[in-house]
Amino acid sequence: MKIECPSCHLSGKVNELELPPDGRELKCPRCKAGFHVMKPPPPSGKQDLMNICPVCQYSTFTDEMFAVCPKCGLVGSEYRENIRKQQEKEQTRRDMEVLTRSHRNPDLVAPPPVETIPELSRAPQPIRVTGWICVMIGGILLLYGLNGLLTYYSRDWQAVLSEQLLEPVSETSIFFRLGFIPWLVTLFSGYFIVTATLFLRLRVGSLKRLKECAWAGLALGIIHETVCFTKWVEISSSTPSFFYFATGIISSLFWIFLWSAPAVVLIWFLKSDIIRREFPDDQFPANVG
Repeated sequence: MKIECPSCHLSGKVNELELPPDGRELKCPRCKAGFHVMKPPPPSGKQDLMNICPVCQYSTFTDEMFAVCPKCGLVGSEYRENIRKQQEKEQTRRDMEVLTRSHRNPDLVAPPPVETIPELSRAPQPIRVTGWICVMIGGILLLYGLNGLLTYYSRDWQAVLSEQLLEPVSETSIFFRLGFIPWLVTLFSGYFIVTATLFLRLRVGSLKRLKECAWAGLALGIIHETVCFTKWVEISSSTPSFFYFATGIISSLFWIFLWSAPAVVLIWFLKSDIIRREFPDDQFPANVG
């Protein structure tokens, strides 16, 4: 403990553990004045008292406790406070490690990304086969229509037909003879491909649209062959024979069959339970009101 001479104010330190309970008389080495030093009372509370210094290992080897180490000056209360702060820091560090591991609180951490399955792979096999066949047929029809448009716009049909028929021909008449069908086939095939793609993705309403495309394809085949038969009659002589008409009719019926057969098969297959159970929303109209 720290002491001070009351006469010359010389300060110094004495071991408080060596002082008797009633104190001791000391003499100042400077002014030779004597003064009495009382032993300080023990601090309140035993949590800051110690009988062995945790730093220098000083010990009284008795039951006597001290709050400040006489050898190194360690204050017990300060030492315990530092220990408590270090433990709090260590506990905080452990809590942060727990939060960064896989078993951390899901309310505090964003959930891991979920792998999404592409829509096309979720479609059953009958849907995939039907859809891709429709896409392939639509692509073939698109090429056929684009080829017809390229042929129509690359030649001066008005001059060619006027020269053959020995009379002027209007552009409207030429369009309905040579350009109408290519445009009709091109537009239909584009819509057919888009509808088949939506069908592959199991979109609501795509089954109904694909059925409509099948019926439209059937009608398109009949229109196409009717126009071809009309051209067949126009290029005939003034008095065509019965055999000539029969050949044109048989040829047109044959091509109508080829046009309509895939459409009829598609319509029949789209009405089967294999397809309809994948589109429950397309079976009944939505309630209104």
